[in-house]
Amino acid sequence: MAEIDAWYEAEMNKAELKGELKGELKGKLEGKIESAMTLIRVKFGSDILTPQIVSQLQKLNTKQLDDFLVGIINWQQQEEMSEWLFGNEKV
Repeated sequence: MAEIDAWYEAEMNKAELKGELKGELKGKLEGKIESAMTLIRVKFGSDILTPQIVSQLQKLNTKQLDDFLVGIINWQQQEEMSEWLFGNEKV
């Protein structure tokens, strides 16, 4: 019985750690999305931050958000940003 209890406790600790890591990653992702939205507001104005753009940002993974943040520094026109986010889709 002691072996089962020890195993159960170890599994619960693993699950707790996974949950904490998942929460940290989610927090980092949300922070990057907020940073992206701030940069969009500063560079192109707050009226460009449409629900479609916010939704598209929320679909990006961490690597894609990193690429987006680098891109927004270089883009001169909001169309460049929209093209990156939406590809051939019409905004």
